[in-house]
Amino acid sequence: MEPIKRGQLEHNIESATVVFLDTGESKMLETKPNSACHFFEPFQIENDTVTLRLDWSDLDGNGNPTLDAGFSNSKTNKKRSLKGHRRSAHHTSSLSEGGRSYCWEFRDCKRPFDVSVCWLAAASLKGESSFTASAKVVRSTNKEPK
Repeated sequence: MEPIKRGQLEHNIESATVVFLDTGESKMLETKPNSACHFFEPFQIENDTVTLRLDWSDLDGNGNPTLDAGFSNSKTNKKRSLKGHRRSAHHTSSLSEGGRSYCWEFRDCKRPFDVSVCWLAAASLKGESSFTASAKVVRSTNKEPK
């Protein structure tokens, strides 16, 4: 699979759904205009608000989108620097067992999940057709009806 560029996501993918394996909860992921990412709903861990996103422009070694994590201060909404635990949780690759399975970890939080994708397919068909017919005209000299 080739990476998907910014603004091309809606031309390639109809929808993406996440199923959290620890809770069974299923959610449709969102997109933003001119982005190559599917976004999860933000959630809180201690004083951090975490936003996960699947980045289709950055494929991992398994050919799946890299899972990125953004962190902001839950009180001020200011973006947090990627140091320590945040740095190691910033990029997560899919699990090598196949499919789009991930296990995101940050401090004591562990979120295993699967992502299903509904792809858009485009096809073009070019064809030619021809028709040949022949007719034989027979003239009769017999004027009697048959």
